[in-house]
Amino acid sequence: MAKTVIDLDEQALALAMAHYGTAVKKEAVNRALRDAAGRREQETEDLADWIQEVGKRLAEVDPRTNAWRQ
Repeated sequence: MAKTVIDLDEQALALAMAHYGTAVKKEAVNRALRDAAGRREQETEDLADWIQEVGKRLAEVDPRTNAWRQ
């Protein structure tokens, strides 16, 4: 694990500590980082799934079928 010295937003840190129910700053910061990374990972997977679904739908559509409606 890397050791890094940073300035923290004390209000945000206090909220994170309350949210996670910890009195240990390092634990609150690490849990918040893991949560943010997990959400990002899930969003990326959801987006990839959505793109794949749209691709399948587009592959099933014959553009000539509804061309007259445009």
